[in-house]
Amino acid sequence: MAAAAVTLAAVTAGLVGVSAPAQASGCRAAPYSAKFGAADYYMQYDGVEVISYPKYPSYYRTTSQCRDIQVRNTGDGTDFGPFYACVNFYGRATCNYWTYVPVGQWRNLATNVKDGTKFYIWVRIDMGKYYGFTAVGDW
Repeated sequence: MAAAAVTLAAVTAGLVGVSAPAQASGCRAAPYSAKFGAADYYMQYDGVEVISYPKYPSYYRTTSQCRDIQVRNTGDGTDFGPFYACVNFYGRATCNYWTYVPVGQWRNLATNVKDGTKFYIWVRIDMGKYYGFTAVGDW
C-alpha cells in the first residue's frame, strides 16, 4: 500500500497542493495552518489509497493557535469526497486512529496536543469512487 501511495503522489504531484503554515488568526478560521489534497482525474488508481502530508522530510508542527489537530473536508461530495484521516506523530510508525471526515465537516484528529509537536496527517480515500479530496487543517 505504501508503494501505491508513493506512486499516486508521483502521478498527482502537479495536482497536490500543500501550503506552508500561515499567520494564525484563530482556530478553524482562515488563514488555516495548511491546505492539502490529491486528485486522480484520469482514474488510474482503483481502490483505497493512503497519502501522507506533508511529504517527507517536511512535517507539520502544532502551535498555540489550537489545542487540537483538526481537518475540514472542503470537497464537493461528487468528485472530491469524504475520507478518513489520522495523525502520525513524528518518529512513530503508525497513526493514532482513523477518523471519518465527511464533506463540509470539521473533525478533531488528536486532542490536547502539546505546542511544538511534530506530525504528519495521513489521509485514506477511495480513489475508485472519487477523483480525490481537498481539505484544510488547523492546529
